[in-house]
Amino acid sequence: MTSNRRHHWTSARKLAPALLTTGALVLTTAACGGGDSGGGDGGPVTLRLSWWGNDVRQGLTAEAVALFEETHPDITVEQEYADWDSYYDRLTTQLASGDAPDVFATEIRRMGEFATRGALADLSSLVETESLDPEILATGEVEDTLYAIPTGANAFVIMANTTLIEEAGLELPDDTTWTWDDYREFSAQVTEAVGDGTYGTQLSWNDAYLNIYAAQRGESFYEDDQIGMSAETVADWFEYNNQLVESGATPDASLSAEIGNTSVDQSLIATGQGAFGMWWSNQLQAVTTGSGAEIEILRWPQDSGAVSGGQFLQPSMYWNIAESSDQKEAAAELVDFLINDPEAAAILGSDRGLPINSAVREQIAADLPETDQQSLAFIDELSDELADPPSVNPVGAGEIPDMLQRYGEEVNFGRLSPQEAAEAFIDEANSSLG
Repeated sequence: MTSNRRHHWTSARKLAPALLTTGALVLTTAACGGGDSGGGDGGPVTLRLSWWGNDVRQGLTAEAVALFEETHPDITVEQEYADWDSYYDRLTTQLASGDAPDVFATEIRRMGEFATRGALADLSSLVETESLDPEILATGEVEDTLYAIPTGANAFVIMANTTLIEEAGLELPDDTTWTWDDYREFSAQVTEAVGDGTYGTQLSWNDAYLNIYAAQRGESFYEDDQIGMSAETVADWFEYNNQLVESGATPDASLSAEIGNTSVDQSLIATGQGAFGMWWSNQLQAVTTGSGAEIEILRWPQDSGAVSGGQFLQPSMYWNIAESSDQKEAAAELVDFLINDPEAAAILGSDRGLPINSAVREQIAADLPETDQQSLAFIDELSDELADPPSVNPVGAGEIPDMLQRYGEEVNFGRLSPQEAAEAFIDEANSSLG
């Protein structure tokens, strides 16, 4: 871990006064938004802003946009939002038909394919980036051009319902020493102790989970726009998930398949029916609110031979500006505001990840909700253990989680061996990537 990473993700109490002074100056400039908030002739501008999310995100975004419109009276922002399942289909259609929103959200699996199609504007000279964490910011680059500004950063983590675990008469394991066997065995104990449709954990087919598992073995998920993991590692991962099913740590194959695509709000841990869940740190609020329980963030299990813990920070998502937009300067003011303005950051919290502007993070830390403060403290604690943020994924990476789920379920239902599933997954993935 470089000193730069530690510097940017040190807790607010430890930030150097010189950094705070510099950051405050940058924030003052950014928050003012510039004198000309209209179009090229200074007249009124209407922007379209598109993103995905639930009703909570809609409310937070609307509040931040309203504040932007107050400080930029010549700019009106029309919001378009959809759920995750339909978002990219709509966005792809809009881009293909020449009806793209001025500003829109993407995530690391899909941003690169839009950049390589010429759909995204170069943001390097449009948006203030001086105070943004350079390593996280660099994930928005494709072929050395900055096409995307991260909305924030988060980590893929284990969440534990400590209330349920205590009710089961069990003691939460030490996440600095637990192994993958410990995770499976403890989860199975919870299922047995509680019963009544409550389980130790829930299967996840998120590629970040496999990324962490592979990194602990010294392997990279992608390499040169192809799968970088060995078939042995992928097979072991499929086998481990199958063991979770067979041991009773998770629901059986049929029920696991049924709930496999549920949102975080409908997950076992968020509905009080699971002791553990694998989710992004910015989803802690949803899990805590849904469960009504005490939720603790934990490190991932790792075996004694692991070369690292495998955890990393990743942009929660990105803001992009359409290359076809006629209002790029006004669009950049909106993006700059959402990223660099401390009042906007205080409204948005960690919904789209913790702010990657270090000075903004320091200014709002004390007023963040308890769950956001917990996420920030956890990431600070892991700062020396975190791997470098991943590069933007190759074209076609958006299909990988569905592939992992499909082949994983083939193993769970006994239709493929873990090795057969791993080899088939790698072949199919490589044929669709790049």
